[in-house]
Amino acid sequence: MSSADFVLFHEDCLETLRRLPRASVDLVYADPPFFSGRIYNTGGCGFDDRWNSLSSYLEWMAPRLRGFKRVLKSTGTVYIHCDWHASHPLKVLADRIFGPGKFLNEIVWKRQSAHSDTAQGSRHFGRIHDTILVYAMSDKRVWNQQYEPYNDTYTKHEYRHIEPGTGRRYALGDLTAPGGAGKKNPHYEFAGTERYWRYSRTKMLELLKAGRIILTKGKTPRLKRYLDEMKGRPIQDVWTDITPVPATGQGVSYPTQKPEALIERIIKTSSNPGQLIYDPFTGSGTTGAVSFKLSRRWIGSEVSTRACRATLNRLTTLGCRVTYELKHSCS
Repeated sequence: MSSADFVLFHEDCLETLRRLPRASVDLVYADPPFFSGRIYNTGGCGFDDRWNSLSSYLEWMAPRLRGFKRVLKSTGTVYIHCDWHASHPLKVLADRIFGPGKFLNEIVWKRQSAHSDTAQGSRHFGRIHDTILVYAMSDKRVWNQQYEPYNDTYTKHEYRHIEPGTGRRYALGDLTAPGGAGKKNPHYEFAGTERYWRYSRTKMLELLKAGRIILTKGKTPRLKRYLDEMKGRPIQDVWTDITPVPATGQGVSYPTQKPEALIERIIKTSSNPGQLIYDPFTGSGTTGAVSFKLSRRWIGSEVSTRACRATLNRLTTLGCRVTYELKHSCS
């Protein structure tokens, strides 16, 4: 394989996976066919997502999932993007291949606000989300917690105190220790209150001296938590804050293109700069584009000639040097 930081293989990912050394990849983001029963075609790019049966689809996915497992490092993670068509049987398959103990999360991504199916006679709730199954190879996985900004309602309610002189907003936090003696927390008297505390006496005195503890007569001491020191709300497993592609202006005429913000969150969470991302179903090249912007290395696989061209155009426009490995001619 070329030593270039970015390599695009024009072939089935199963072939690329056989080329890659064992335990060589830090992160796999897989956006395979969804078993939707549709033909996708936009601007000459697309693919056929029709299958003879669910079992034929799962038989096709199984060796690819095993390939992901083989090439991932012990610190690696795989994200498998799917939707309601096959997410449940796909999870059963992935559990069998990776091991149920390796399952980390089922992420729900709200990809649109509403469907108009009801007007067409549908008799089910609107299907407006995708599912992303996450498996980690070990407890040593790369994990960089991501945060989202607090909304105004939360900020005004939780950080309702304003410090005179500085104007800094702050909340009052609990200094007592959950679990008490069971978690070996220190027990002592502080400011007239005897409790199990989160911190040692020395640390509590340091916080008091720094003006970070509020002492109110007859009440338990509270900790000042300044809003401007908070990173935000930790990202949970339901993602409603990422705008779909049509509203982002990032579209490159690929029918199932994902927004860069979605891929950015995944890459930032489960990899570090300089690490290798494998993109087995490259499509429009979004994962490659985001990898380049975030200073990661990238390998992609794609069977469609038109999709490969779209990806190459997108990456070279960004100034990325891509090695293109053409293995066969494909539509």
